[in-house]
Amino acid sequence: MSTTQPSDPNPYTPGSHDAAAAQYAAPEQYAYPVQQTVRTTVKDTNTYALVSVILTFIVPIAGIIFGHLGLNQIKRTGDAGRGLALTAVIYGYCAIALGVLFFVTYIGFIVMVIGAAASGSYTY
Repeated sequence: MSTTQPSDPNPYTPGSHDAAAAQYAAPEQYAYPVQQTVRTTVKDTNTYALVSVILTFIVPIAGIIFGHLGLNQIKRTGDAGRGLALTAVIYGYCAIALGVLFFVTYIGFIVMVIGAAASGSYTY
């Protein structure tokens, strides 16, 4: 009887699977580059974007105007601050929409109260 001995008595040694791992490794052409985070300062941020965020809480229409100006300038120059400008534009539009909704509801309530008072028949 002849028994054959494996060439590597311990198949789980650290160097035994390097060839198999190299066979299934991703080629370098498909490797994704590591993206570095870009830190910005207030100096690098678009001025219109900063002004729009401040103004949108005070005067929403001014915030919308400066937000759109900032977005156009950021698209042209590549400055930082796109998120600030978008925030100002979105908040400005929402504030105006809620203001219009409140105004319409308020006027409707006044018309309803006047109509109810006029339709009542009071005899003195």
